[in-house]
Amino acid sequence: MPFKEKIAWISVITTALVWGGYFGFMLVTGGKLHGAVYFVGFIGAVIIQTILMIVAATVTAVLAPADASAGGDERDRDIARRAYALAYPVLITLVICVAGSVHLGFDRIDMAYGIMGAIVIAEIVHYAAQIAGYRRGN
Repeated sequence: MPFKEKIAWISVITTALVWGGYFGFMLVTGGKLHGAVYFVGFIGAVIIQTILMIVAATVTAVLAPADASAGGDERDRDIARRAYALAYPVLITLVICVAGSVHLGFDRIDMAYGIMGAIVIAEIVHYAAQIAGYRRGN
C-alpha cells in the first residue's frame, strides 16, 4: 500500500471519528448548552485530530521509511487531482445549502456549524476518493 494511501486512510478514519464525535455531541445535546461548551469542543477536536494525525503519520513513516521519503509520482498527482475534483463540488453544494438555510430560520451560529460540517464532509469525500483511486489502481 502506497504511503499516500496510508495517510488517506488515517485521515478519513480520524476525521470521521473526531468530527463525528463532535457533531454527534452537538446532536445529542440538541445545541442547548452554552456556546462556550461547543467552542471548547471544537478546539478540542482540532487538537485531538492534529495529535492523532501526527502520531499515526509518524508511526507509519517509521515503519516504512522508504515509502515515506519517496516523492509523489504522476499517479499520485492524478489521484489527488481527481479526489479534489470530486470533493470540491460536494463542498460547494453543501455551502449553498447552508446559505439557503437562512430562509428556513437558521441563525448565523447554526450556519457556521453547517459550514464546518460541509468542510468535514468534503474532506471525507476527498480522502475516500483518494483511497478509491489507489484501490482502483489509477
